[in-house]
Amino acid sequence: MDIPILTLGLKRDLRSEADPNGIIYPQEAYRIAQEMRCDRYMECSARTGELVPEAFEDICKTAAMTTTPQGGQTEGGCGLM
Repeated sequence: MDIPILTLGLKRDLRSEADPNGIIYPQEAYRIAQEMRCDRYMECSARTGELVPEAFEDICKTAAMTTTPQGGQTEGGCGLM
């Protein structure tokens, strides 16, 4: 069984062209997620709420589509790193 690995980039609201120090652009984050062999990369801002509903919807859809070889859901849960 393949367990999908999702990467969620946070603090999207802090990305600013005026302050380029420490900024990770979406393209770079996506590349890093690919290097880590993640199945999906998403980003959002909890502060502004930007893309939060979409991120949770994607996470829930991915979890609902993940089944065991017998066709059921696993007994495990989500893991945070």
